[in-house]
Amino acid sequence: AVATRTWDVGGRLESLRHWVAALGPAAPLAFIAVRAGAAVTLVPGSGITLSGGMLFDPVTAVVCVSAGKTLGACLAFLISRYFARRSVERWLAGTTHLERLDELVRERGALIVALMRLAPLVPFNVQNYGFGLTSVPFGTYVLWSWLGMLPAAVFVVSAAGVVGDTLQTGQVSWMRLGVMIASLAAMAGLAVYALLRLLTPSYSADSLDGRMVYL
Repeated sequence: AVATRTWDVGGRLESLRHWVAALGPAAPLAFIAVRAGAAVTLVPGSGITLSGGMLFDPVTAVVCVSAGKTLGACLAFLISRYFARRSVERWLAGTTHLERLDELVRERGALIVALMRLAPLVPFNVQNYGFGLTSVPFGTYVLWSWLGMLPAAVFVVSAAGVVGDTLQTGQVSWMRLGVMIASLAAMAGLAVYALLRLLTPSYSADSLDGRMVYL
């Protein structure tokens, strides 16, 4: 608290928010490009995501984070599948959690993509390249990656917003805190639901894929 007052963190953050707002559409577009670039270059994106939650309004932040992560996931997937497949195969050779990924995708389709995004056993950036080596259709991958990553984007943006508002005003944003808790509950609930569907013997990937994902 003393350091916050001494360095005027709240005032600096407010000034930075005004500066970002003055940039207009260039700021969100630049953020999306940076977030996508981090995914492609394997740079951890948590700090970038948190900064988006602090600098933009909640809706803009969620849209930018979601768009940036999805765009980066698509680019890495396409690089892995069409441009650097052999290099990615050598890089990921022996990765325990990815050894059966293609088999699981063939058996369970979109459900595997969604579950790995909701409860990542493998780092997000590595997943992007790993999925490019599988037989999952690009449309399936894009749709279910976006849906699976959306609750986490809402959670992180809300958490960053709570911290940012507290630093700037000294008060907790109860609305953002509520959204943060709700998104965390949604992540947990969806992950459990997907896991239960995965463990259901009668589940057929075609029952999901055939309706929604083959674009």
